[in-house]
Amino acid sequence: MKNNLRSKLIFALTSLIIVPTLVVIFVIILMRFNVVEVPVMQDLNISDIQITAPGKNPEDLKMVPFTLIGIFFIAMIGMVVVISKVLSDFVLLPLKELNYAAERIGAGELDFQIKYNKANEFGKLCSEFDTMKDKLQLSIKKQEIYEKSRKELIASITHDLKTPLTSIIGYVEGLQDGVVSNPDTIQNYLNVIHDKSIRLDHLIDDLFTFTQLELEQFTVNKSETAMEYMLGEYAHTKIREYQSNEAIDFIVLEPIHEGTLCIDEFRIGQVLENIISNAQKFTKTFIKLYTETDDLYYNIYIEDDGIGISKEDLPHIFDYFYQCDKARESKNIGTGLGLAICKQLIEAHGGKIYVTSKLNEGTIFKISLKKDMA
Repeated sequence: MKNNLRSKLIFALTSLIIVPTLVVIFVIILMRFNVVEVPVMQDLNISDIQITAPGKNPEDLKMVPFTLIGIFFIAMIGMVVVISKVLSDFVLLPLKELNYAAERIGAGELDFQIKYNKANEFGKLCSEFDTMKDKLQLSIKKQEIYEKSRKELIASITHDLKTPLTSIIGYVEGLQDGVVSNPDTIQNYLNVIHDKSIRLDHLIDDLFTFTQLELEQFTVNKSETAMEYMLGEYAHTKIREYQSNEAIDFIVLEPIHEGTLCIDEFRIGQVLENIISNAQKFTKTFIKLYTETDDLYYNIYIEDDGIGISKEDLPHIFDYFYQCDKARESKNIGTGLGLAICKQLIEAHGGKIYVTSKLNEGTIFKISLKKDMA
């Protein structure tokens, strides 16, 4: 390609010289045979032109016009070669790089870099093309990760739905067959069925929210909410729920600070439920809820004294489908959706969510909701 374009450039530049020269020669021939008459140049003969110079014999200078014409043509040919070389380096080299890059991209190869980086328009074009290639490569990698995560999600959801369903079916069949007659055992069966049903409802809710986010059909219906009342009601409900749990204490530190925020009460409750449910899987003795305020944010804290999260895992816990190594060892393994959904819900409110943790000491989640500054 490069040689082909170079020859075309040389031909084009040479034509700029040869064509006018041929035209001049053709006109001179026409004038010679009186086909065209130009009064000023009538009967002009180049051999009759005399050039004089001090100390030079006129006979010795007869070849000077022909020499000058030869030098002129040699200079023109040299100029054509130089210009073609300059244009070749300026135009053909980046075009060759772009053509090579396009061929590799077409073949599915994206792990390369365009070398042409000069500070000109073609250099800018090559740089933009290289950036486009990098974005395409990143997009393909993200798509591969996404597809892998989707398959893992299907497998995880299938497992998480089947396990409690199997338990529910087993306990219900036991009750239907009359195998169990002791009232305490029956109540225990019903408690297990209730707990498993809540687990299923939680999983389905996470999956439904995730699907809404993926399809961009997710909405946040905000309204002015008194936080001390909303959190107070939620906290009292959780305290009653944990009264039957002898292993874990649910603690609410008073006071719950006052503040009226424009939020979606249901979605914030969904975030709290996700974080507290997650903490319940790994805490040792307590889950603690408390608040604080500053000039810009209303902050909600959820603390536990559980197994903690390693420094390696902390940057990734809000990623979809991510599960910490210690969580994988637990029988309470989840889908990896809950915390990612929490982050999306809080950011939809213009807020932020943070986490600090130490292995074998515990974890603190901080939810910062922006105050209405109007």
